[in-house]
Amino acid sequence: MSRWFWIGGLGLVILLVLLVWGVITGVGLVTDRLPQWLAGGKQIAAQPMQKAEEMLPGLKERVKALVPPELGQKVEEWVPGAALPRQDVGGEDITGIPRFPGMVRVAFAIQEQKRHVTYKGETGFAEVIAFYAREMATRGFTKEVTAASPTEETHVYAKGNSRIALKLVKTARLGMEMTEVEVREL
Repeated sequence: MSRWFWIGGLGLVILLVLLVWGVITGVGLVTDRLPQWLAGGKQIAAQPMQKAEEMLPGLKERVKALVPPELGQKVEEWVPGAALPRQDVGGEDITGIPRFPGMVRVAFAIQEQKRHVTYKGETGFAEVIAFYAREMATRGFTKEVTAASPTEETHVYAKGNSRIALKLVKTARLGMEMTEVEVREL
């Protein structure tokens, strides 16, 4: 009887060890792959929106003409973060780096003595990319595109010892195209 007791106990311990190993491996896999899965899901969701905008040109303007302005204001009140802030948040712009006209500073941080500023505005993605390419070249910066997709681009600008990363993201909120520009000192 005691022999079967020990065999059963050993089998239970082995099963528990395998279960713990499986959980640890599963958690490791999910934490490694989750950012990639989320990025893929974001791109999958963005593609139908882009196709709808291409297939239905002018729909946004027609909807704006039909919807009374009061309704848009009500939605902005009900949905937190639906509207852009009317003025810049605290902090400061990075000296020597232009800001696209009409954009609002929505975030500012200093990490490891490097400034990090985010701007947002109701403007076209392509116009913002062209603006920064032109303005940074005028200021003597060289550009390197380090990542690009239809809705997001990352550029690194260098001039002497100064290196700046710009992450440009196209979003749509309440039927409006918005662009977010994240500027980081490297």
